[in-house]
Amino acid sequence: MEKNLESYRIGVIADTHNRWEPSIADHFKGVNEIWHLGDICKESILDELRAISPKLEVVLGNNDFTLNYPYTRQLERCGESFHLVHIQPARIPPGTNWLLFGHTHRQCNVMEGAVHFFNPGSAGKANKGAPASVGMLTSTAGQPFQAEIILL
Repeated sequence: MEKNLESYRIGVIADTHNRWEPSIADHFKGVNEIWHLGDICKESILDELRAISPKLEVVLGNNDFTLNYPYTRQLERCGESFHLVHIQPARIPPGTNWLLFGHTHRQCNVMEGAVHFFNPGSAGKANKGAPASVGMLTSTAGQPFQAEIILL
């Protein structure tokens, strides 16, 4: 699949825990960038993601003892504000449209007030019966982003 200039796609992944599922490369093929929401555990996982897209944003999780990345990121894409963090915070920065988090290993895709809460689930280690998964954010023709959970 080639990149569609009318759309912007972001592959979202969390909780790989040093486990790489090769089908992730197929699901993320053609994305504009990838965001990893923590619990990476080894840099080699990020190398796999960089092979798919060199544009990679990373936040640390509670199991990332040897990696050197920030714990949070505030990003803007296509006019929307995204707060990336591993563990869902008690307070959300003002003006945030999207709160993206991992940690629970369970998918979440809900609106609460004006904020979209999105957790792609765990790509490396399922928990509490939730299947392994990743996420995709897509903005088409300048429209607001839509979120999708992709089961692995």
